[in-house]
Amino acid sequence: MTRELRAIETPLTLAVLTLLAERPRHPYNMKTTLRERQVAEVVKLRGGSLYDAIGRLEKAELVCRTGTARAGARPERTVYRITQSGRELLDTLLERFVAEPVNEYPRFVAALAHLPALAPPVAARLLRRRAASLREQTAGAARQREQSADLPRAVLLESEYLAHLRAAEIEWLERTASEIDHGMPWPDAGAGRNDDTERL
Repeated sequence: MTRELRAIETPLTLAVLTLLAERPRHPYNMKTTLRERQVAEVVKLRGGSLYDAIGRLEKAELVCRTGTARAGARPERTVYRITQSGRELLDTLLERFVAEPVNEYPRFVAALAHLPALAPPVAARLLRRRAASLREQTAGAARQREQSADLPRAVLLESEYLAHLRAAEIEWLERTASEIDHGMPWPDAGAGRNDDTERL
């Protein structure tokens, strides 16, 4: 596999190829469909990232132009379809992404490894603050799922999965913060540790 091909093996590539495997689409339709399916929760869609991704996929001959489409007085939009090579890559990526666990080095887990550098009250306070933020995200995602209730469940599985992950994380954060408050053994990090619970 070439370096160029490895460079485009991203979640955004997976999203584009999946949509084009369903049917030919133009980029605007892809963007609205991804938003409708709440894929933005797991794939970065900023600025022209979608258009850039399509350009890279076209250069790699994983998608190709199949014509144009026009709706009313709107300008013509280029329609793309997936190629056989694109379909093969889609199958490969789905198999790899679904079946093979990968350590993606999330920053929260990295921070947990060093939590004893904080005083216990500060650590507990920050864990609870994270739990509160996750509750807000959960409520927002639930409202979005209600708006997408007419879509098949299969295209919203990532949103459902994230909701379960958030619920489990909130429960763990609250339980761990409580255990810290009630005397979880804590190593002595030595001088310089910040004990200011109000600042954090």
